[in-house]
Amino acid sequence: MAPPPSRPSGRTVHPELTAAVLWAVTAGAAPPAPAARLAERHLADGAPVPEQLHRELLAHLHRLGWPTVLAAARRLFARPRDPLLRSLVAAEDVADLLTRSRLAEPWLYIGHTTRADLRPGELTVRHLGHLGHRPLPAETLFVCALHLTAVATVTAQDVDAVLLTGDGRTLPPSAVHPTDAPAPIAAWRLRWTDTATAPTAPHPAERRLLGEVRRRIALDPAAPWRVGDTATSLGLSARTLQRALRTAGTTFQAELTAVRLDTAGHLLRRTDLPLADIAAAAGFTDHPHLTRCFRAHHGCTPSQFRRRSAEAAH
Repeated sequence: MAPPPSRPSGRTVHPELTAAVLWAVTAGAAPPAPAARLAERHLADGAPVPEQLHRELLAHLHRLGWPTVLAAARRLFARPRDPLLRSLVAAEDVADLLTRSRLAEPWLYIGHTTRADLRPGELTVRHLGHLGHRPLPAETLFVCALHLTAVATVTAQDVDAVLLTGDGRTLPPSAVHPTDAPAPIAAWRLRWTDTATAPTAPHPAERRLLGEVRRRIALDPAAPWRVGDTATSLGLSARTLQRALRTAGTTFQAELTAVRLDTAGHLLRRTDLPLADIAAAAGFTDHPHLTRCFRAHHGCTPSQFRRRSAEAAH
């Protein structure tokens, strides 16, 4: 009998992500690829799936065609077991989904990041390298399928997707074939019919204001921040600031919580401080308050977040 897979030394991938890809890869009549058999062993033994093995699975998934890629994404969101993934499908609207997915990025697509522009009935997403390598076309297609499925789940609407190339062309996801030269995919654009809950695209001045609010909070996240005091310091009324934040698809409390979670996450990844000290430094009432917010936004406890961050770094 072959020995069980050893613990990987590099970055690993969320097991439910790999399980969904593996399901799609092995659902056909063709025999499973070697990467699929190895991934099966990792998942069966409860071992982390190395990022490189997951990339090989995605390359095989890409060869099976866009419908199979989309089927893998739908499988993931149809049966989410991890609280992190359940929190995404429980989003109130697309703006809320983007906030939750930004916090979930370290576990959804390690090594990559996204930049999103939300407009009424339209979402444009750029898929960028973050920790070492540029995304391969197969990886970009799968993350596109994840976004498409998540938006369709949250809006209960049919969602169309087109890819945007670096030279300004658009093409359907099915047009990116693994046998062709890698397509210069710059972004993708999703469109759906329900625009009632999508926020109006923020004006550049409102985006700058949002950035200034985040910057000020980040300077002292433990301060007793209030929307009225913050608005006064910016030379605005509380109502004007709240209206500007709504136009940008957020609220003052959401931004305050997001900055405090970002601060806590940075301290968990970079220091050995006790959780009570991290909670105080980031502006949470106490350790239990930090844990509740982490569970709601990350789907895990601060201790689990710290452990996974350490595993991803080695």
